[in-house]
Amino acid sequence: MDTKVARHAALDDTLRDQAALFALDVLPPEEARAVEAHLAVCDLCRIEVESLRSTVTAIGSAVPGQRPDPSLRGRLLDRARGTAAPDQTWKGWSSDVTGAAEYLARASEGVWEPTGFPGVETRRLFVDPPNDRATLLIRMAPGATYPIHRHRGAEECLVLEGDLMTGDTLMKAGDYRRAAAGSTDGVQSTRDGCLLLIVSSLGDEILPQTTA
Repeated sequence: MDTKVARHAALDDTLRDQAALFALDVLPPEEARAVEAHLAVCDLCRIEVESLRSTVTAIGSAVPGQRPDPSLRGRLLDRARGTAAPDQTWKGWSSDVTGAAEYLARASEGVWEPTGFPGVETRRLFVDPPNDRATLLIRMAPGATYPIHRHRGAEECLVLEGDLMTGDTLMKAGDYRRAAAGSTDGVQSTRDGCLLLIVSSLGDEILPQTTA
């Protein structure tokens, strides 16, 4: 919100986003003080904030109070500012648990899905939400990267083909790696492309990406 302007004649998307962040009380203190000063002289922005606050209050009183995840504030800000990374495709997969003694995923029936990260695709093998586990294949094109992420549960990775670099660790075909719950992987990359077998939590978290 441009606080150098005493009044606004109309609200654009940027002003509405700023008003929403202020109403949610998620702005940094210095920015929040600047917006508060601006609201004292701009009726249009003040009405927008008051309207949003009444909605926030109504929603808050309709649900039981819960302590939010510590990372929620950052994720909301990222989404509002358009900087949030795509979420993992497998978080939207439904359960394959049917009670049958056997589950078979045939190669001829597999479908590769985009992940939202350029050059990275995934194929679903088995999903078990009650136990927070997913078994999947990841295919990365030469030169592709996968962003920094935190594991909610232990992750197992077997390189079936190609090469995978995680931090300073280079893995090649046949190499296996297990990452503990709560651990964080830096940016993962591949020079020549790779095919990975992954068993992991459904709730891994993509972390804010650092820039040089």
